[in-house]
Amino acid sequence: MLLEIPALFVSLWLAHRLRRRRLAVALLWASQVVGWIALGAVLLGDNPQASSIVPVIYGSQAVLAFLGGASMAPTYQLLTNVFGDRFGTVQGWQLLVRQVSSVIGGLWAASALAKDPFPKNFGLTFLVAGCFLTFSNIALLFFREEKATTEKKEGVRAFLPKLVATAKEARSLSRFLWVIAGVGWAIAAQSFLVVSALERLKLGDAYAGVFASVTLAAVGIGGPIAGRAGDRLGHARSLFVAIGAQAVCFVLATYLLGIGQFYVVLVIAGVSRAALDIGLAGLTARLAPKEEKGPFIAIMRWALQLALAGATALLAFVSDRAGYVVLFGSSVVPLAIAMVVALRLSEREHARAS
Repeated sequence: MLLEIPALFVSLWLAHRLRRRRLAVALLWASQVVGWIALGAVLLGDNPQASSIVPVIYGSQAVLAFLGGASMAPTYQLLTNVFGDRFGTVQGWQLLVRQVSSVIGGLWAASALAKDPFPKNFGLTFLVAGCFLTFSNIALLFFREEKATTEKKEGVRAFLPKLVATAKEARSLSRFLWVIAGVGWAIAAQSFLVVSALERLKLGDAYAGVFASVTLAAVGIGGPIAGRAGDRLGHARSLFVAIGAQAVCFVLATYLLGIGQFYVVLVIAGVSRAALDIGLAGLTARLAPKEEKGPFIAIMRWALQLALAGATALLAFVSDRAGYVVLFGSSVVPLAIAMVVALRLSEREHARAS
């Protein structure tokens, strides 16, 4: 979380400064590939000491996280320029592919971690991760970016005032901040669903894996549906429906009667979670100026992380003091406010699209 602050600044500056964002994104992704492969090679070396390897793993993860954050704004700017009004649909299919690959990669990683001793098991996992990231760089070669502008970009000193102005403009969208806060609250409350079901229904720990699989499948299936619906009907309306579906989940979770009902909750929560992720980015892209879509989406993602962190801490306190019934029941209130705001934002989105 702390690394996201400097990474966000670098990300915004790159999206503003670079004329060819495809090359910048490719270089940042290639740096991550080199990092994963190098880390895997170190862990597969001759008899590395565990005491010295653990700091290397954490330090490498911090660097890789910074590189990923720095690539956020240029990547979103590139995708919005390339795909335009199909941005939501592309995000939906991307989400489906990511969920499927996460399941396959997770199963393989679990097998590797159980089969080989530390740190060899981690080394193999990181090495394979770097190899698969290479395919992302190859895919970038098939993207056709808009012709580079000949206009000279400002330097860092000139960019700082523009960054402040961009932040003020993003902050002025007070209605949108309410939606971001509501989505952050929904995601935070959703993280308590499985734990509460295990305790209240007195289920074994093995059910946690089953519930996680159902949620992953629901998110993956919901991705293409939510992306297509957002592009055709409007991302604000898609957010309105998704937030409402989350509220229904929490009402059902408040009065949880059996495991069958909880499976229904997980399916609705998973599909609507996909719509939340896609809807926020899609609506930001619709409302932001053409050349600032990437930076605005990056700022939105950072604001969502802040809202998520605050909501998680508050809900953890509520669950400890008042229990899960109060937690899920009270979560309906901020979601209802976010629904009203999202519905009002649909008019502005429609005006920008037309």
